[in-house]
Amino acid sequence: MAEPRTQRDFVGYGEIPPEFRWPGNARVAVSLVINVEEGAERSIPRGDSANDLGAHWIPACASAVRNLTLESAFEYGSRAGIWRLLRILRRHDIRGTAFCCAVALQLNPSIAAALIRDGHEIADHGHQWDTHTDLDDEAEERLIRASRDAISASTGRTPTSWYSRDGLKPGTRRVLAENGFAYESNSFNDDLPHWGSDPGNPRLPVLPYAGDTNDSGLFKQFPTATAFGDHLIAALDVLLDDHRSGPSVMSVGLHPRLIGRPAYAVALDRFIAHARGKAVWFATREEIVNVWVRTMAQQATADKSPA
Repeated sequence: MAEPRTQRDFVGYGEIPPEFRWPGNARVAVSLVINVEEGAERSIPRGDSANDLGAHWIPACASAVRNLTLESAFEYGSRAGIWRLLRILRRHDIRGTAFCCAVALQLNPSIAAALIRDGHEIADHGHQWDTHTDLDDEAEERLIRASRDAISASTGRTPTSWYSRDGLKPGTRRVLAENGFAYESNSFNDDLPHWGSDPGNPRLPVLPYAGDTNDSGLFKQFPTATAFGDHLIAALDVLLDDHRSGPSVMSVGLHPRLIGRPAYAVALDRFIAHARGKAVWFATREEIVNVWVRTMAQQATADKSPA
């Protein structure tokens, strides 16, 4: 029987991943991701045909009528939640990666200033909190360039990476490489960075993200901060104690309108306190990718050296 043909990689690193350690001899690199979306969501006042339903408190019912209560659930993130989240990270002296929607920064310039002040990495999460997979290639590239340039204007930093709300089209990695992005995060397929070498695309580092260790599960599979905190701690402990060789990356997705709520912020604080003192390196995604690229290059050189 002929082998099945596919352009997808189901093998990856296989049973034995690369053997190295992160800085500080850490086994797990933890990437805290701050999703800055508030004000960039679909809404009637910005001219959309319906409101976005990503705030969770309001019943999921699409409507062409403006809903000020739904809007206020998003506004909590930019008015209060982001500041509680940043205070927690400052108290623990941790830098994360901000997935920024350009419009969200334009509507609240103080957030952009605070992210830079506190040393967080700036990544591109779209011009507005838009979907891209139904766009043609030209339209997608225009939006990516527009968001990159607007975020640069708001922060004084060129975004390092791009993360789409609804995923990649086959040619998106080419667009990212040609427009100055250093790596991308639109994947959920591994515990380590890897090269995105899809046919017809340039090699671009990919640092996979995670959907389970993400506060979007609050109100769903994680009804309380205790449940979410337990999930994060369990994930970290398995990665630390895994009997496989090599290191791992744990991504934690954070939304100010969710984790910034007092009832839920304690989950993040508890997770960080648990991780302290263990073989954990809290780092920006750019730092993780840079260490991985350098380490892989060193190992490749060593493998080619004569015995």
